[in-house]
Amino acid sequence: MEIITDIRDCGNRPCAATIGSFDGVHLGHKAMLAELREAADTKGLPLTVVTFARHPRLLFDGAAEPFLLTTNSEKAVLLEQADVDRLVLLDFDTCMAAMSAGRFMREVLAGLLGVKLLGVGYDHRFGKPCEGEGFEQYVGYGKECGIEVMRFSPFELDSKKVSSTAVRRALSAGDIPAARELLGHGYMFAGTVVKGAGIGRGIGFPTANVQLDDEMKLLPSNGVYEVDVELDGGHCKGVMNIGVNPTVSDRMLRSIEVHIIDFSGDIYGKRIVVEPVRRLRGEVKFGTIDALKLQIGVDVARVKRGI
Repeated sequence: MEIITDIRDCGNRPCAATIGSFDGVHLGHKAMLAELREAADTKGLPLTVVTFARHPRLLFDGAAEPFLLTTNSEKAVLLEQADVDRLVLLDFDTCMAAMSAGRFMREVLAGLLGVKLLGVGYDHRFGKPCEGEGFEQYVGYGKECGIEVMRFSPFELDSKKVSSTAVRRALSAGDIPAARELLGHGYMFAGTVVKGAGIGRGIGFPTANVQLDDEMKLLPSNGVYEVDVELDGGHCKGVMNIGVNPTVSDRMLRSIEVHIIDFSGDIYGKRIVVEPVRRLRGEVKFGTIDALKLQIGVDVARVKRGI
């Protein structure tokens, strides 16, 4: 898959395209891309996804809480797996945000990207908000600049709408299986192993303290999770705590700590990829360190035995 970060490098090559955040690249996104791929193939056009180098929400809300389901690199991998030919990462700024849909289609999609066929979600809007503007208007704008506009079919899973918001809701509830079902793939986050307080090691359960690649990446709700861990090209099972460690700290600083089962070695500074599998329990403040140690032993045993 070709990745373009400067739209001036696109060369106005004819293509079929769709535009959106594509955060998570969930089943709804994949259904849209499959539909557009079929239409593009009939016209002999490559499939292009136009998205944003920086999520639009970050432009308008600098104080936003973490919400991203995918970093740009994660999104690129998922889109390539969805058979996308070209990914365009727009430098979304206040100037572009002020563009009307008609101007955006004329100057960016047609003028710079060479879009001949544009796929639009059944309820999707783009460009500077304009009351009453929607699919019919996009069709009209397209006729003026040589773009055929098609509307994607609605996509539902078990009669429920699939959306990035629904995935975020599932993760915020700690419902990993529900999030995975909506995504059509596992939910992962990556980061660097940094030094912690060493408390886990002191009680026999050393942990990898993870500093996220992107601080805006959404984490599941606080609690203890079974996880799959990718490290140094290998895969291991683990138990992860997301939370503030109330038993051993009163600083209320949220952290990610992963105990990699049956693993030993110095991994400080290494990159780690973590995929939550299920939530084992909520985060609890234990009366003693020994009680905490006992419960961690139970958590590890559950993961080992798959119960």
